[in-house]
Amino acid sequence: MTVGSGFGVAALILVVIGAIMPFIGLPMCWVALGLATISAFAGSRGWPVAVVAIAAVAFWFFTPSLWVEALAHNTGYGAATGNGPILRIVSLIMLAAPVVGIFMARPAQREH
Repeated sequence: MTVGSGFGVAALILVVIGAIMPFIGLPMCWVALGLATISAFAGSRGWPVAVVAIAAVAFWFFTPSLWVEALAHNTGYGAATGNGPILRIVSLIMLAAPVVGIFMARPAQREH
Protein backbone atom coordinates (compact mmCIF):
# COMPACT_ATOMS: atom_id res chain seq x y z
CA MET A 1 0.00 0.00 0.00
CA THR A 2 1.40 3.35 -1.01
CA VAL A 3 1.12 6.61 0.89
CA GLY A 4 -1.47 7.86 -1.59
CA SER A 5 -3.60 4.78 -1.07
CA GLY A 6 -3.37 5.13 2.70
CA PHE A 7 -4.60 8.70 2.62
CA GLY A 8 -7.25 7.67 0.10
CA VAL A 9 -8.62 4.92 2.33
CA ALA A 10 -8.69 7.28 5.32
CA ALA A 11 -10.48 9.89 3.22
CA LEU A 12 -13.06 7.35 2.02
CA ILE A 13 -13.80 6.23 5.57
CA LEU A 14 -14.19 9.82 6.76
CA VAL A 15 -16.42 10.87 3.87
CA VAL A 16 -18.76 7.91 4.40
CA ILE A 17 -19.00 8.65 8.12
CA GLY A 18 -19.40 12.37 7.41
CA ALA A 19 -22.22 11.71 4.95
CA ILE A 20 -24.37 10.13 7.66
CA MET A 21 -23.39 12.25 10.68
CA PRO A 22 -25.61 15.22 11.48
CA PHE A 23 -24.03 18.53 12.55
CA ILE A 24 -20.39 17.49 12.06
CA GLY A 25 -20.79 15.86 8.65
CA LEU A 26 -19.86 18.91 6.59
CA PRO A 27 -16.53 19.62 8.34
CA MET A 28 -15.76 15.91 8.38
CA CYS A 29 -16.31 15.76 4.61
CA TRP A 30 -14.00 18.76 4.22
CA VAL A 31 -11.28 16.92 6.16
CA ALA A 32 -11.86 13.85 3.99
CA LEU A 33 -11.50 15.97 0.85
CA GLY A 34 -8.26 17.40 2.27
CA LEU A 35 -6.93 13.87 2.76
CA ALA A 36 -8.07 12.98 -0.75
CA THR A 37 -6.10 15.97 -2.04
CA ILE A 38 -2.97 14.70 -0.28
CA SER A 39 -3.67 11.28 -1.79
CA ALA A 40 -3.96 12.83 -5.25
CA PHE A 41 -0.70 14.72 -4.87
CA ALA A 42 0.94 11.46 -3.73
CA GLY A 43 -0.02 9.91 -7.05
CA SER A 44 -3.27 8.08 -6.40
CA ARG A 45 -6.17 8.58 -8.79
CA GLY A 46 -8.94 6.17 -7.86
CA TRP A 47 -9.36 7.05 -4.21
CA PRO A 48 -9.65 10.82 -4.73
CA VAL A 49 -12.22 10.38 -7.50
CA ALA A 50 -14.31 8.08 -5.28
CA VAL A 51 -14.12 10.50 -2.36
CA VAL A 52 -15.10 13.48 -4.53
CA ALA A 53 -18.08 11.56 -5.93
CA ILE A 54 -19.33 10.50 -2.50
CA ALA A 55 -18.76 13.97 -1.04
CA ALA A 56 -20.65 15.62 -3.92
CA VAL A 57 -23.63 13.35 -3.31
CA ALA A 58 -23.40 13.96 0.44
CA PHE A 59 -23.23 17.73 -0.05
CA TRP A 60 -26.14 17.77 -2.50
CA PHE A 61 -28.52 15.40 -0.73
CA PHE A 62 -27.49 14.91 2.92
CA THR A 63 -26.13 18.25 4.14
CA PRO A 64 -28.88 20.49 5.53
CA SER A 65 -26.40 23.28 6.38
CA LEU A 66 -25.85 23.97 2.70
CA TRP A 67 -29.62 23.95 2.09
CA VAL A 68 -30.24 26.40 4.93
CA GLU A 69 -27.49 28.69 3.69
CA ALA A 70 -28.86 28.60 0.14
CA LEU A 71 -32.38 29.36 1.33
CA ALA A 72 -31.15 32.22 3.51
CA HIS A 73 -29.31 33.81 0.59
CA ASN A 74 -32.27 33.33 -1.74
CA THR A 75 -34.54 35.19 0.69
CA GLY A 76 -32.19 38.19 0.79
CA TYR A 77 -30.38 37.50 4.06
CA GLY A 78 -26.97 37.54 2.38
CA ALA A 79 -27.55 40.87 0.71
CA ALA A 80 -28.92 42.41 3.90
CA THR A 81 -25.97 41.33 6.05
CA GLY A 82 -23.23 41.49 3.43
CA ASN A 83 -22.22 37.88 4.13
CA GLY A 84 -21.30 35.65 1.25
CA PRO A 85 -22.24 32.01 0.80
CA ILE A 86 -19.10 30.83 2.59
CA LEU A 87 -20.18 27.21 3.18
CA ARG A 88 -20.97 26.70 -0.48
CA ILE A 89 -17.75 28.38 -1.60
CA VAL A 90 -15.58 26.29 0.73
CA SER A 91 -17.44 23.13 -0.30
CA LEU A 92 -16.85 23.80 -4.00
CA ILE A 93 -13.17 24.58 -3.42
CA MET A 94 -12.75 21.41 -1.38
CA LEU A 95 -14.50 19.36 -4.09
CA ALA A 96 -12.19 20.77 -6.75
CA ALA A 97 -8.94 20.35 -4.78
CA PRO A 98 -8.49 16.56 -5.28
CA VAL A 99 -9.23 16.87 -9.00
CA VAL A 100 -6.61 19.61 -9.29
CA GLY A 101 -4.23 17.39 -7.31
CA ILE A 102 -4.72 14.55 -9.77
CA PHE A 103 -3.80 16.78 -12.71
CA MET A 104 -0.88 18.42 -10.91
CA ALA A 105 0.74 15.19 -9.71
CA ARG A 106 3.86 14.34 -11.61
CA PRO A 107 3.31 11.60 -14.20
CA ALA A 108 5.97 9.39 -12.58
CA GLN A 109 4.02 9.44 -9.29
CA ARG A 110 0.69 8.43 -10.79
CA GLU A 111 -0.40 4.86 -10.12
CA HIS A 112 -1.31 2.82 -13.14
